[in-house]
Amino acid sequence: MKVILLKDMAKVGQHGTIKDVADGYALNFLIARGLAVQATPEKIAAHTAMQKREGEAREKEAQATVATIKSLEGKRIEIKARATEKGGLFKSITAADIKKVIGKEIPEDSIQLTKPIKEIGEYVVKIAAAGAEATITLDVTAQL
Repeated sequence: MKVILLKDMAKVGQHGTIKDVADGYALNFLIARGLAVQATPEKIAAHTAMQKREGEAREKEAQATVATIKSLEGKRIEIKARATEKGGLFKSITAADIKKVIGKEIPEDSIQLTKPIKEIGEYVVKIAAAGAEATITLDVTAQL
């Protein structure tokens, strides 16, 4: 029996896939527990249309991310943080802090830091996602 999986199932498949499984397994386990629905021609057509819409939405989101990253190329960003007299920071600067300052819709994991920033200074930070790359200059200064 063909079913459309509604949840990820170990050794069966991922959410949204159409699988051919044994009738008893489908009826007594997957469908009975709400983990899958029977794959009728109407449901397959609706599922395919939904996947197409989701793919188009992901593509638009990726294009927006690429445009945002390209707009950051060469920018200089300043972050003010509490620091000691010797220049050490009380709290390290992480990718989440940089994302807050940038204020754009870019994935946090696209900000590539080799290690958290723990001192005042100037740093070159690479941002890469969706096939686009940008390099920004991050200026960490002491907060007065």
